[in-house]
Amino acid sequence: MAYRIGGAALLAAVMSGCVSSQPGEPIAMFRLPVTGQFGAMPAAGQITAFNNGVGTFWVQTPGDARCSGEYQVRDPNPALVLAGKCSNGKSGQIVVTRTPDLMSGSAIVRLSDGTRGQFVFGNLTYAQTFGQGGAAAIR
Repeated sequence: MAYRIGGAALLAAVMSGCVSSQPGEPIAMFRLPVTGQFGAMPAAGQITAFNNGVGTFWVQTPGDARCSGEYQVRDPNPALVLAGKCSNGKSGQIVVTRTPDLMSGSAIVRLSDGTRGQFVFGNLTYAQTFGQGGAAAIR
């Protein structure tokens, strides 16, 4: 009998680790690395997909502004046009192209001051997508 009670307690403890600390708080389903550059400055960040269907992304250059935005995780389209805002007041348009599994892709960015950026996420490398020193741009 003690084994059953202990097993139930263990199951309850394990299950409590699978829920968020706050009722209704979204739970991260996965996170993907983002790498690339704004102009000639290297930048890195992360994409996080939540169980409520909202995804967030951010990128930052060392010692500079952080740019971020949201997207719809369940959108099945391989190409998305997203809006982004930066902590320094700039904003921008992001054109994202995703692989068929929607877990990797590339993005080209144009900020309100004309700064351009190129990024990859998931399992793609920058060189695979843009080549050595390659450039893609939104005109």
